[in-house]
Amino acid sequence: MLGSYRSRQLARIGILGLIALVTGTRVSSYEPNPWGWVAVFAVVTALIFGPITWLIRDRVSKEQRERLSYVVTGIVLLCVPLVIGLGFVVEGLRFFIDVGVLGSVIGLAVTFLVERTVVPERFGGTAQ
Repeated sequence: MLGSYRSRQLARIGILGLIALVTGTRVSSYEPNPWGWVAVFAVVTALIFGPITWLIRDRVSKEQRERLSYVVTGIVLLCVPLVIGLGFVVEGLRFFIDVGVLGSVIGLAVTFLVERTVVPERFGGTAQ
């Protein structure tokens, strides 16, 4: 079941595409214009998973990256209640989560495409 790298990659892309489709249809039905929020999430996600990650991959050893990933995971887990709280403040948790998910998927897709087409191999980690 999904033994090769390519089949796992295609499964990830398919699942992210399905998530983007579902959240995109919900986001398009919201009354206030949500596309500004989607763009903000897309840009921030692209910056975090793009240039910042490529620089870290180039300058930090594998052992240090592993430790850093634990720290980043802890920070993300601490931020989840903040994101939910911000969703309550913005008056619409579902709206906030939908635009965040859609923007993040768009940002990841842009980062993936840029890494595959533009970034030199020593910076990009997914180029095989």
